[in-house]
Amino acid sequence: MSAISFREQSARLLLFSAIVAMISASCTSVNTETTLKDAYADSFMIGCAVNPLHTGGHLEQATDLILEHFNAISPENCLKPEAVQPRPGVWTFDDADEFVKFGEEHDLWMLGHTLVWHNQTPSFYWEKPDGTPKTREELIETMRAHIKTVAGRYAGRIDAWDVVNEIIGEFGEYRNKGWVKAFGGDGYEVVRNAFIFADRYAPDAELYYNDFNVWRPAHVDGIVTMVRKLQKEGIRIDGVGIQAHWGLNYPKTEYIEHAIDTLHSLGVKVMITELDVDVLPITREGQVIGQSLTDPLYQHEEFEEYLDPYKDGLPTEVEEQLADRYEELFRIFYNRRDKIDRVTLWGLTDDSSWKNGYPVPGRTNYPLLWNRDYTPHKALQSVLEVPVK
Repeated sequence: MSAISFREQSARLLLFSAIVAMISASCTSVNTETTLKDAYADSFMIGCAVNPLHTGGHLEQATDLILEHFNAISPENCLKPEAVQPRPGVWTFDDADEFVKFGEEHDLWMLGHTLVWHNQTPSFYWEKPDGTPKTREELIETMRAHIKTVAGRYAGRIDAWDVVNEIIGEFGEYRNKGWVKAFGGDGYEVVRNAFIFADRYAPDAELYYNDFNVWRPAHVDGIVTMVRKLQKEGIRIDGVGIQAHWGLNYPKTEYIEHAIDTLHSLGVKVMITELDVDVLPITREGQVIGQSLTDPLYQHEEFEEYLDPYKDGLPTEVEEQLADRYEELFRIFYNRRDKIDRVTLWGLTDDSSWKNGYPVPGRTNYPLLWNRDYTPHKALQSVLEVPVK
């Protein structure tokens, strides 16, 4: 999006001045210098997903923005299995080490993301060198060794781990992919072993389960069943992360509230872990799963015009809708601040978002609070004002 015009800046300043005057009359004030972490200091941590360009100091403006507004960070990719062990026995921790060093130097709360996942995990985790499946015992040892090597490397330094990611399906079942498919059975054995090993090698870190589309009631029920089973066995699980890859008009407020309330009732922490708001077609009625939209068919002109309509900037009308949606979501979170431990945006500026390439490659999306040129969306001010309204 292009920089805001002087006329629009002036109009916003006048409007904001009026708001300040009205709030001041009731002995409450809005500080134009307020940051996200300050605005929600008494509510929950505010996090951001970062990448090596941020933690390595390659984008100084982005790094400054992170340090100004956030007190928690999550690594977008550098701690996933394919990043730390791309080939059997070949470990690459440069980016992960840099992430942890960055967090320590700036006194930021750090999440490790993620230990056990069906995606971004090389097939050799489940297969022998000749391509045949590993035995159950070999799978357990592979998992144990991975968690020991990765979580153990940062023991006492990383504050929490997404131990298992996205293992529950849309209807509450275990997804028959990756570790679940390799182990066979209903998938619980994968979860059980993962949390046992994580507790062993990262005893000082909190241990979480993380998933998307958690707002769907059947999905919530499946997670509840899994968590209760772990708790019944005395296996430590400290929290559940709700990935919030949502849109302008979904999910419904009542579904989000139900998910937060239900998970909190389990006695675990609840986090909003991967927040972004999709403004483009296709995903507006729910997250599209699968890779069918990568077909070259969707690169034809007639599809491109429909699926990628905002290449030259976000229209004012949609900018307003984005601001309204972010305000609505943060009002849900703020009203349930006694039940939410952290809210993390999945990226910093629009150009760093994965939503530019999913589910249709190469689109121009605007799902975060800052534009590509580091100017804030109107949504930022809407979010900052929620606690004082």
